[in-house]
Amino acid sequence: MTEPWELGIDEAAGLIRRGELSAVELVDSVLGRIVDTEGFARAWAYVDADGARAAARTADRAALRGGTGGLLGIPVGVKDVIDVRGLPAEGGSAALHGRISTRDAGAVRRLRESGAIILGKLQTHEFAFGQGTPPTRNPWGPERYAGGSSVGSGVAVAVGSVPGALGTDTGGSVRNPASVNGLVGLKPTFGLVSGSGVINVSHTLDHVGPIARGAIDCAALLDGMVEDASAERWGGLEAVRAMDPTTRRVGVDRSLWADWGVEVDVAGLVEEALAVLGGLGFEIVDVSLPELDLALPASLAISLSEAAHHHRERLRRGAARYLPATRIMIETGALVTAEDVRLAQAVRSELRTSLARVFARTGIGVLASPTLPAIAPHAALMSHELTGSTGEDSLASALRMLSPANVTGLPAVSVPCGLADGQPVGLHLMGPAFSDGSLLAIAHAYELASPWHKLVPLRDLPAPSASAWVSSPPRGPAPAP
Repeated sequence: MTEPWELGIDEAAGLIRRGELSAVELVDSVLGRIVDTEGFARAWAYVDADGARAAARTADRAALRGGTGGLLGIPVGVKDVIDVRGLPAEGGSAALHGRISTRDAGAVRRLRESGAIILGKLQTHEFAFGQGTPPTRNPWGPERYAGGSSVGSGVAVAVGSVPGALGTDTGGSVRNPASVNGLVGLKPTFGLVSGSGVINVSHTLDHVGPIARGAIDCAALLDGMVEDASAERWGGLEAVRAMDPTTRRVGVDRSLWADWGVEVDVAGLVEEALAVLGGLGFEIVDVSLPELDLALPASLAISLSEAAHHHRERLRRGAARYLPATRIMIETGALVTAEDVRLAQAVRSELRTSLARVFARTGIGVLASPTLPAIAPHAALMSHELTGSTGEDSLASALRMLSPANVTGLPAVSVPCGLADGQPVGLHLMGPAFSDGSLLAIAHAYELASPWHKLVPLRDLPAPSASAWVSSPPRGPAPAP
């Protein structure tokens, strides 16, 4: 028998609207799943069990009155760099220990207006910089990297301790943990979702985006997050449900894959996914986009200079409470000159223009590639340097592949496309501005022809032995449900 925590967002929302499932039942089931998995996963920084149950009772009353919010009664987790009124907002850093948000971030406000229940805050690398080691562990292999800075969001959704979550993506940190954990993660078009109420790395590169088990659920979350002024531009959940992509041509630049250090087994699974799309009537078109390699240096110049601005006062007051690696990265941003930033902005503009020309000239509506160059590396071996050589243990490789969508502001999604050595692999799709709905429709069409999004670690796979997991407890409060 299916437990409520196993339900997808879209399915659960329909059951709640029809009175076949109560929000209280769903929240209690999810809280029970936290009890079952959190000793392994350690994805949560703070669980607001009492607040979630109270919100669920309110949602059930609204459902009885015919409430129509698309996410009515659906529990959602929020990365701990995104403000949730009344909950801790520590950003994974001792420098913000004890900080409580006094307002909701824009995306959280919209989720509440759509009927969603905020379950709590999810673990992140310090200030979302990818440095340090959060307590969260990869449920597909506890010794392996668990994903980018939205690590708690990815792992919580993967193990079923929440059906959907918000992350932030500066250089791939929604799509990275989605790929590592076998999920769908979307970095929306810049401006489609409000960026207010976020502890920024970079206000021009940061994107708030959803992570869920499937494309329809990701679309349901996005539907509940989009600002009213932008709603018409993304197409809506129903267009995704109808599998109505605006394109049937998929561009691929395989020559870049070797430059990015893509491993053979990963490339093979992506080729199989492309073959599936071909069988569904999509035309796979070869393109050449060597200029995408300019995205990483441009994004680093922009993000580090903006990070130095955002953290200047906080560093002045309490630099000693930052992790040394995070502090060094931010302080490096102070060395980026105004001329460096102007050049990076020029590169950003040129990349936008170049991609627009390619989309128009070739008739493609999406660029496909692997999300990451390799399966999740062993955490103890991984290099966290932002620049350097490519390879399976290199964060720089992931950034080279994922940063083009951030620096251009174009939408991009990762969808699971197989397992290599027992670890999930992601197919990455990037499209023109405001093609978010079309990308999710393509991802949904692929899902219906493949089994990969149905796997749930710690349910479909043997649970790792307790001795395999790091035993140190997560920092910060995590009340037991």
